[in-house]
This record gives sequence, structure tokens and C-alpha cells, in this order.
Amino acid sequence: MDKTVLYSPDSDGEAVLHLFNRDGLAGSYALKYITVIGRYSEQSQCDIMINSPIVSRRHGEIVLSEDRYLYRDLGSTNGTYVNGKLYGKTNEQAVQLSDGDIISFEVRQSEVVGRDKTIALFTKSKLTFNWHSIALSDNMAELVIGRTVTSGVAIDNEFISQKHVSFFLSGSGWAVIDHKSTNGVFLNGKKITSPRYLSIFDVIRIADVYFIFLGDKLICSGGCMVSDAPAVCKKAVSSQVSGGQLSINIVERSVVQRFKKMLLLQDIRMTVNNGEMVLILGGSGAGKTTFINAVMGYEKADGKITYRDTDIYEEYEQMKYEIGFVPQQDLLRNSDTVYDTLSNAAKMKLPKRIKDEKREERIDNILNEFGLSRERDSLVSKLSGGQRKRLSIAVEFIANPSLFFLDEPDSGLDDIMGRGLMENLRGIADMGKIVMVITHSPERAADLFDKVIVLAKSSLDNSGHLAFYGTVNDAFKFFEVSSFSGIVKRINRKDENGEGLSDYYIDKYNSINIGE
Repeated sequence: MDKTVLYSPDSDGEAVLHLFNRDGLAGSYALKYITVIGRYSEQSQCDIMINSPIVSRRHGEIVLSEDRYLYRDLGSTNGTYVNGKLYGKTNEQAVQLSDGDIISFEVRQSEVVGRDKTIALFTKSKLTFNWHSIALSDNMAELVIGRTVTSGVAIDNEFISQKHVSFFLSGSGWAVIDHKSTNGVFLNGKKITSPRYLSIFDVIRIADVYFIFLGDKLICSGGCMVSDAPAVCKKAVSSQVSGGQLSINIVERSVVQRFKKMLLLQDIRMTVNNGEMVLILGGSGAGKTTFINAVMGYEKADGKITYRDTDIYEEYEQMKYEIGFVPQQDLLRNSDTVYDTLSNAAKMKLPKRIKDEKREERIDNILNEFGLSRERDSLVSKLSGGQRKRLSIAVEFIANPSLFFLDEPDSGLDDIMGRGLMENLRGIADMGKIVMVITHSPERAADLFDKVIVLAKSSLDNSGHLAFYGTVNDAFKFFEVSSFSGIVKRINRKDENGEGLSDYYIDKYNSINIGE
């Protein structure tokens, strides 16, 4: 079990300004009563000199006033950014500095910046910073940082979780993700709640350790031990942030019954981005489960489904390992323990080349993520309804799929347990996965969904059509209601306690092409 120790910044130490340019650390300077910052020259009498043409000869100063450090721009040509806010050109006032504040000397929206940009990190603590560089390369894929990691960067610090944060390479560059750490991950002073792409000079803080991202390297403030263990396979982390897309183009899905063709779905087109949690909503018989089966490739439709430019239908044998599916009825064996259930799933779903200790590590992580560690040795038959649901999800998630489909995962659960389960799914989406959910109780998790798909059964051809795809707020505006139940009432038939307006909304959606 990871111990919980809460970190709070120490403000009783020496104030230091750490300068960074594109090459790395440019110097660390203890601050005096008045510290003047300006451009480097042989004649300069500034206390801190920056070798950059965008810095003025006397650019700014840091003044100690009643135990507070204040930064003031001295009328510089380009001004100074403090935590992203411009001072000097548009704001003449001084700004009080706090531990971890970022002072930036740059010209935004200009080609001048290049290598001339410099940032300064203000710290005020008892810690001694021994900065060093951690190289990032294209074949590295992921750099895991935590207190007890064996592959990545280990930091002996009680405020850092066992597995705290990862820097990983995706199709659109390097990104950062918080592994549900106790003290969080802060990007440029703001706590992150989902994976975030990184830009040059971004500052990442975990507890009292800082990382400066410079594209091909991280500059770490100290206490790090870099493991020699091999890099993580790129395939395992390539879809963790937005950049991958699920493209759905279903012309029709039909079956033949008694020598007669029956249409189940027609004309459904949309694109879902990585990191999105999507609700699948629909009237009775609109084809929600049929839609999921078609998108997964379990029951192919006439059309094309692609993920990251790979055709799921044509490359199904490869893509099925990227897909997780949790049906409404769980398939768990009551006589197995929770551990046995996950162990069997790991042996079936994880690549055979994975060593036993890595498989065990994955099982332990899944038990922890889904709150099942205390039930490790419990029989499945003894689990509560909520625990069984979480175990069903864990069984599918153990293979780390990129696409996750769930058919009424919260059925039979009360509001508190159902909400908790949906928050688990939101956490999975925040890892950069695509999560698509059918539920008959969406109201209790309305704020957790990024998008909603509304399927409606047409009275003209008796098949399911797309009546809406977009954000939750746009859906309410489109149907002129304030709840998901109001949407279903709009499109259900009148003999199903509805308003019978499915054809109207199908036509309305097609006419304005929302989501195209």
C-alpha cells in the first residue's frame, strides 16, 4: 500500500532564482534585498545577466519588502510574463512572488523567440537544488517517475507516490499524466486532472521536485535516480492523449430473417477523440447494442470503422487487442477469487512474452485502481453488486485497451455506487482512452460525459438513425430539454410514453450536419 503524506510548500528558506534557456540551466542566484535583472554585457552592473536580445539592459528587479519578494518590470521593451500574465507593457504594478512562480522573458507571437527565450523559476525553500538533465529520445516512449519505480526515475521522497507521474511520447509529441498521486502533478502552477501535451519551457512540479521540459530533455531539480531498465514499448502508451481518433461510418447494418432483409442501423457517421467519454442514448429498439457491436467489429456493418487510421474490420485480429467490452451480464465465475479472476484474464489477454513479475505488477495496479485490493482473496460470489461490476471492468481493462465499450455497467446499482462506477470510467477516459457507455441512468453522471450519441428509430424504415452527436449542453439545446430523460421522451413512440418525434429530429440533425 502506498503511504499517504500530504505535501505543503516550505516558505521559510532562502529565495533563489533559477534561470533556464534552451540549452538547460543557465544559473541559480540567491536573491538579495534588491536584485536587478538585465541583458548581458561587459558594462552591465545588473545582479543577474541574461544573454538574450529580447531582454532589456535593465529589465526588471526583485525586491525584498517585509518578508515578501516582489517583481517589478523596469520599463523593458518587451515586458515580463509572471505566471503567464504580462507586466510592464500593460501592467505597471509589482507582483508578489510565491514558491514555484515562473518569470518568463519572451516575445509572444513572434519568430524572434527561438532560442532567445529564458524563464526563471522562483523558489523559497530550505532545499538545495542539484539540477541535472534527463535525456528524452524517440525510442523511449515513456518515462515513469515515482518513489519505488524500477524502470524510469526513482525519487526517494516521502511526498511522492510509488508511481506518481509519467512523461510519454504520443503522435503529437511529449505529454504528462498523473497516476492518481496523493499530492498531484502541477503544470505551470496548475494541477492537472487529465493528460496534457507539453511545450518547450513548461514547468512540472511533483511535491517539491521540479522538472523543466526542453523538448529533448528534462531538467530535474534533484534527488532522481534514473534506472537502466529498458524503455516501455511505444505501442502501450501511444494513445494516452488526444491525437488518436475513432472514425465511424456505418452505411447500414442489416440482417436477413425469413429471406427478407431487415435494416437495423442506417447512415451513422461521427468521429470520437481520445480522452472522450461518450454516452450512447436512444429510444427503445433504436439499436444501441447493435451500434456498439458494429463499431467493435464483433458484428460487422456495411461501412468503415477506423482507429488511428487502422481499419478495424480489415485488421480485426490486430485491433481486437485494442478493444475492451463489458456486457450487461457479467461472465464471472463465482467459485474463483478476485485475484484468480484477474490472473486468468491477464494470462489470456496480455502478451505471452511478458514476464511473470510484470504480470503480477499489472494485477496489483488494477486491484488498486479499481478499489479491489481488500477483496483480493474474496470469492466472486461474496462480492457486492458494485464490486462485481468493477471486477468485470477490471477484467477487460487489464490488457490496457484503447477503446472501451460498456453496455449498462451500472444497472442494478444505487445512485451512490452507480456514480462511483461512472467516476472510475471517467478516470479511464482521462488516461487518453475512448470510453463509450450505454446506461439507463445517465442523469447521475451527466457532468462526466464529453459527448452524447442519440440514436432514434425511424417510423419510415423501422431502423436506427443518428439523431444527434455532440456535447451534452448542445444536445439539451438541440432537443429543447434539460435532461437525458427529456431527450428519450422526445424520440420514443407515443405508445412508449414518448412524443413520437424521432423522424423530426433525425431530419433536423441531417439538415444542419452537427458533428460533420
